[in-house]
Amino acid sequence: MIILTGPQSTDEEIGLLFEMAGLFGAHLTLSRTVEWAAVTALYCLTGWEKSPQAVADVGLANAFGLAIRHVDV
Repeated sequence: MIILTGPQSTDEEIGLLFEMAGLFGAHLTLSRTVEWAAVTALYCLTGWEKSPQAVADVGLANAFGLAIRHVDV
């Protein structure tokens, strides 16, 4: 399973997350139903480091040893 994270401060940023998740066939970490044991990779949208939620997602991905891919949009 691929998950996606990124900036989540505005409705526009959250909308972009939903749009990009659809394009990548990824699940969103903001759904809070992610089973981290089933995750194979984390995709991060540009600006993820400004969002506390996304920083936490990256920290969890690192802890699980997941591949982290950065997506420029």
